[in-house]
Amino acid sequence: MTVKKRIILLVACAGFITSLLFSIIVFCELIEQPFVLLDKELKEEAYRTVKIITKGQRESALPAYNSPGYEDYPYWLKIYERDSNKLLYESNLAKIVKLPLLKPRSKSIVSVIIPPKLVFPGQHKNTEITFRIRSIDLTYTGRDYTVQIARTMLKLKDEIWELVFGLIAGLIFSSMALIVISYFIAGKILKPIASMRDLTHNISDKNLDQRIPVGAENDEFNELAGTINRMLDRLEYSFVKQKNLLFDTSHEMKTPLSTMRLAIDDICSADIENLPPFLRENLLRLKNQVLRMERLVKDLLNLSSLEVLDSIKQEPLDLTDLLSSLAEDYRFLADAQNIRMDLNLQDKLIINGDADKLNRTFSNIFDNAIKYNIKGGQISVESTRSSDGIKTTVTNTGSGLAENETNKIFEQFYRIEKSRSIQHGGSGLGLAIAKRIIELHGGSIKMESVQGKWARVIVYLPYAYN
Repeated sequence: MTVKKRIILLVACAGFITSLLFSIIVFCELIEQPFVLLDKELKEEAYRTVKIITKGQRESALPAYNSPGYEDYPYWLKIYERDSNKLLYESNLAKIVKLPLLKPRSKSIVSVIIPPKLVFPGQHKNTEITFRIRSIDLTYTGRDYTVQIARTMLKLKDEIWELVFGLIAGLIFSSMALIVISYFIAGKILKPIASMRDLTHNISDKNLDQRIPVGAENDEFNELAGTINRMLDRLEYSFVKQKNLLFDTSHEMKTPLSTMRLAIDDICSADIENLPPFLRENLLRLKNQVLRMERLVKDLLNLSSLEVLDSIKQEPLDLTDLLSSLAEDYRFLADAQNIRMDLNLQDKLIINGDADKLNRTFSNIFDNAIKYNIKGGQISVESTRSSDGIKTTVTNTGSGLAENETNKIFEQFYRIEKSRSIQHGGSGLGLAIAKRIIELHGGSIKMESVQGKWARVIVYLPYAYN
């Protein structure tokens, strides 16, 4: 999961939990209000009824005993004289529905079964009806009364459910809004990180001098950018020191190795047949090792000089002529191992480039195609125009490469098999040099292979533009 998705999830979850807690608090507060209002209404109705009865206005102000029922007077009501506990008044609803009498000054919620003949508005198909009931002590005109009064909670239940549904809908809406808002917030928070990622993605050993811009704000992102810049400073310093060390060491080794080779050549030019066999073999072995070291130093110097270049002098040249001439030179080595070379080159493949460096590049490629081939094998060289420029492929039969090695083959000193390294010699820098030369020409190079069957080097070079 990406950091952006985690931020969105965390913000949405935190917002949802906060909204849920707030909704619970609001629900608890709001759920009490209807009961408070209902209790207040019951108390006021109880006082009004006692007042009417005390003044002898029962027949005119309250429903008669033979009233049709609930719709005329929605209260369940019984009024007692406190001292004698004498029933003074009973509403029609109290005659039909039996509710328990409460202790004085108490309240409760009671559910009872309603007879089918009495239908309450909002009752629907339910036969069980819930009442809010209160027991109230009143004193009026010097007389004490106990009033048992109740009213149905059908509408209150509907209001509570509406409140619940409203809170759930609000939670869903707020969660969706939080996800949308957190998406933009996460994008804004991670924008500096995205910029750092894009900048660091383009930094390589070719442009280690690039740095991430650091803003004036003293925040974590600018602190991170400064830390990365300091790390790049150390990397650039180490990389430059390493390149200088490699170049200086190779340069210092060049003269002693040349001197050693000349001395050995002088000894070998003499009559070495008179030397003991073991000395003669060691001398020839020493000569081969000195030549190998000399080639390695030469390749190191060439690679070091190419690494410091940003561009090269380019002139129009015909790639067809260059490849044809080079193939003729290597045909002798191929014939010695019974390897057939096939050329399929289009005419007049004009590019801008350095002929000497390109000759070095394709020499390394041809040399490897012959070295790592099989006797009686084949090498196919093809060069054609493509949409990207001029595509040149060199394919050889042989053991090929594993899929995970096709990119590593262009790394410095990379060897697929140490045994083949010893057998065929070489410095392990040929393809690294070839890649650097192709990059300086604005092209690209890659390797394709099927292990045990064939390997193919593909080179793309841009057209020559006037």
